[in-house]
Amino acid sequence: MFVIRLRASVPYVIAAVIAANGFLNLAAGLAEIFHLSFYLEMELDEVSRYIQTSPSLKVGGFVSVGLGTMLIALGKGLAERRRRAWWWTVGVLGALLINHLFQSLPLTATWLSVLLLVMLLIFRSEFNRSIEPRKWSYVELIAAISVLFALAYGIVGSYLLRHEFDTIASWIDAVYFTIVTYSTLGYGDILPLTPNARIFTISMVFIGLSSFVTALTVLLGPMIERRMKGVFSVMSKFQKSVDHVVVCGFTNVTESIVDELRERGIPFLLIEERDQLVLHLKSMGYDVVAGDPAEKDVLDQANVCGAAALIAATDSDAANTLIALTARQMRDEHEDCRFRIIVRIEAEENIAKVQRIGVDEVISPSTLAGRLMATKAVGADSPAG
Repeated sequence: MFVIRLRASVPYVIAAVIAANGFLNLAAGLAEIFHLSFYLEMELDEVSRYIQTSPSLKVGGFVSVGLGTMLIALGKGLAERRRRAWWWTVGVLGALLINHLFQSLPLTATWLSVLLLVMLLIFRSEFNRSIEPRKWSYVELIAAISVLFALAYGIVGSYLLRHEFDTIASWIDAVYFTIVTYSTLGYGDILPLTPNARIFTISMVFIGLSSFVTALTVLLGPMIERRMKGVFSVMSKFQKSVDHVVVCGFTNVTESIVDELRERGIPFLLIEERDQLVLHLKSMGYDVVAGDPAEKDVLDQANVCGAAALIAATDSDAANTLIALTARQMRDEHEDCRFRIIVRIEAEENIAKVQRIGVDEVISPSTLAGRLMATKAVGADSPAG
């Protein structure tokens, strides 16, 4: 059992180290970039000469920043055991090793990436969750095309009319002017000089803003709607439910409780206040209410008055006691609240204190386990017959 749990925790460890490696490379890349203060003071005609003489400092620094940022983002996918995240991470680590060789760094600077590659290959089977390829709807496709059209309209148009602007001389200037205009920053360093250029700029504003607002509405709207529906569906499901079990906190103990309830076909609802754990539990298919189980509003969302029982089983005796106090108060205030209150207490000296609150059951897993082991030991030593 210990070996199984240890192996199950390997993806989380690898994900954490991958993210840490990403932060290290991000910091190293930024350090290289900021050390180039003399480069920032160069004239434009000296840039090509600088790139030829010191490519590893400039290019390598920016590449390290990009790859480090990608590793940080991929850490989440690895923690969720995503197969696609595994493939991307292997590719990014390979590119990182090439970048280190390109910068002529000592081998000691690459040992972590090599070790992570080896670990990913050894534990490849742990990253086995696939994601269904997402199909774009017609509306989303049109929104994406409209954004690309707006960018192309601004860049190509401003470049073709560059003689009617004061400082547009290249494609880079045209891209810069388009981004600044669409973002509504309006630095004022590039100005239209003719009525024709001003009319074009006005048309850019209308086309760009309408395209980007429409795209954000189309792409983000359904995502927000699905998230809200997920929250309200859990709430509505248990607002009508009776005789379910409310389990407060997700720990090793509550994991066993949940497994037992699931095997018996008893409906249950988890209450957890750690945001990342809430997302993880929802991805595993659990019904979860996010919030502090010691608050009345959160217990109301879980319809505790319609529940058969409430189990306070966090890792903290103080937190479990506070949850029990809130639940007992709600049960006393409402005549239709008849749920049982079961509290986990680890310290034996706290058991009597919690019992005085008026809960139905106080259970100490460590105390029960110790007594059971002692009973088994005495039973094994006692003579037969």
